[in-house]
Amino acid sequence: MLMTSRCSLALCVSLFLLSAASPAFAAIELDPGMWQDTETGEEDGKPVKPEVTSDCMAPEEAKDPVKALSVMKDGAGQCKKLEVKEKGNVVSIEMQCGDPKEMSIEMIGTYTFLDRRHYIGTMKSTIIHGGQTATSNKTVDSKWIGPCTAAPAGKTAPGKK
Repeated sequence: MLMTSRCSLALCVSLFLLSAASPAFAAIELDPGMWQDTETGEEDGKPVKPEVTSDCMAPEEAKDPVKALSVMKDGAGQCKKLEVKEKGNVVSIEMQCGDPKEMSIEMIGTYTFLDRRHYIGTMKSTIIHGGQTATSNKTVDSKWIGPCTAAPAGKTAPGKK
């Protein structure tokens, strides 16, 4: 399966692109501390077991939750389509990036920031890599669960692990 990391490629790419394409997105602030993400949905048309993860978000990450994804900037120039719409606390994105002969991703997603301690998101994606196609239809529910129990060690923002 192409989506083996804790953060699906679609979510990581979409959140980076939100930060690159929509400066106002940086104005969304979250509370630092321990965050728990519950990701549910389907991969390649089959239900996947819900995945619950948690990470500590440092204060500097909470101020700008997508800044930690800046290492992905190199790939942003390969996007043929990138539409970001922000309306209040809802950010939606539609994108097509990469080259289907090597690696490409098409994604539609919506993220709703309910408050400083809770956001939800949905995303549908198709990833082509090495001639293989993987599809996903996922939701994420990310909640602040308390202070960090240990010092953050370069962890990324919730839902973006």
